[in-house]
Amino acid sequence: MIRVVVLLLGLLAGGLYAASRSSDALLFAANLPDRLWGEPTAGLELAYGTDPAQRLSVYGRASEGPKRPVVIFWHGGRWSFGDKDQYRFVGETLVRSGAVVVLGNYRLYPSVRMEAAMADVAATIALVQAHATEWGGDPRRVVLMGHSAGAQLAALASLDQRWVQRAGGSPVQGLVGIAGPYDFLPLTDDDLKDYFGPPEAYPASQPINFVRSTGMPVFLVHGRSDQTVWPRNTEHLAAALQRAGAPVEVHYLEGEDHGAVLTRFIATRRAADPVIAALARFVSRVPAATDGVAAGYAAGTR
Repeated sequence: MIRVVVLLLGLLAGGLYAASRSSDALLFAANLPDRLWGEPTAGLELAYGTDPAQRLSVYGRASEGPKRPVVIFWHGGRWSFGDKDQYRFVGETLVRSGAVVVLGNYRLYPSVRMEAAMADVAATIALVQAHATEWGGDPRRVVLMGHSAGAQLAALASLDQRWVQRAGGSPVQGLVGIAGPYDFLPLTDDDLKDYFGPPEAYPASQPINFVRSTGMPVFLVHGRSDQTVWPRNTEHLAAALQRAGAPVEVHYLEGEDHGAVLTRFIATRRAADPVIAALARFVSRVPAATDGVAAGYAAGTR
């Protein structure tokens, strides 16, 4: 009976997600199946700064085998709202696919502008690379991932490596973008003009402006019916990556909007979902960093 109730809750969460924009209530519903059914993965809470928002959660399962890839995920919310704990169902999915998972928070607008949020993202990456082995992860196989605004931050950190370098980290080995804005100029909303400004700084906020030939694999997902972040963002980034010779895998989801994409991570759906299966394969195949980068980790200089 309990499993039937939880299944119905999961299906309800998926239906609400598919029919509505993301909200705190819908994210709560998406987490219910993991909380009520199964064995939620224990998490480790860490601070990477003095601000209450500068926190992250580490999820993983103890293993005697080889070190696992590490996925760092940042939430969406128009750079102004949201919290990592609302996305535990995404972390649970990735853990079950064989990764060590880090859910990261970052400071939000209007308290900060993009530069501070990117500093938070970079600090998280550097911390993860320094401590991944303690959690069963491989610091040479770090993948950045995000949904919506979080995907923009993840993409910028992976493509414009100056951010990670400033934090004392090293280049990452993969990127997963879910319904992300990567090429979204011109800005029309006052809050976004303020967040990404001044105007001369706008180009530096666009991940597409930093595409180059690095060989880093990229996995992109976007719903064709997304009217919050237009699918052309993913289309443009994918085309630029392909022109640069980067290995890119793209999944366009017919009839799915900005929030519906996340229903694939809900416990009642994840096991049979082809996009989740493809994502798990992608993460498992991300190659380790080159010997030069690996030597930097070993020496403590990366």
